[in-house]
Amino acid sequence: TDQDALQELTRSLLADFYDIRGWRIPAGYLCPPVPQRADYIHLLADLIQVPSGPAGTSLPARGPGVLGLDIGTGAGCIYALLGLREYGWSFIASDVDQAALDNSKSILAENSLESKVQLRLQADPSRIFRGVLRRGECVAFTVCNPPFHESMEHARRAASSKWRRLGREDTQDSEAKNYQGQAAELCCDGGEVGFVLRMAEESAQPRFREACIWFSADRKS
Repeated sequence: TDQDALQELTRSLLADFYDIRGWRIPAGYLCPPVPQRADYIHLLADLIQVPSGPAGTSLPARGPGVLGLDIGTGAGCIYALLGLREYGWSFIASDVDQAALDNSKSILAENSLESKVQLRLQADPSRIFRGVLRRGECVAFTVCNPPFHESMEHARRAASSKWRRLGREDTQDSEAKNYQGQAAELCCDGGEVGFVLRMAEESAQPRFREACIWFSADRKS
């Protein structure tokens, strides 16, 4: 995959469909696919319905009173941007990488959206909610694209297997990934399954169980 072309496509889609200007991420960071991320946001909107009119009809809840938590927002702040533009939601957006948060801050400032998204550093990578959600704070939902791999070595093996299935192992580096991403974006203890299990365990604690209506994560495996 041509990473420059992928970033330009993402930047163009965000500008054309969502009026997001100046979207850029540093080299080596994960570039999110807009259609897949938008589908996730629309799925959450289907879950957060409010009564509208007679006969029990309902519509997605809209406006800044709907507060979501984006776990691992990355350098592109993609879920918050889409949720803001599509439904007017507000967000808490966390990440373990301060450089990623700094870049997201620049994107938000470029679009005058700083007041809509609270960027928070997760100082402990083994935690999901603790250290991010404050006492008494409540959110309507969580959104998350968990790290998929257990290690960078696991990521390289997965890439090699993918190239073999495509019959292209002889045409380029068989361990080259067809995507970018920092280690914190791609890997964590236990991979995707480990991350979601930790998320489930933390969400079951009384403090956090009562602080969110819909816990969710984008599952790839």
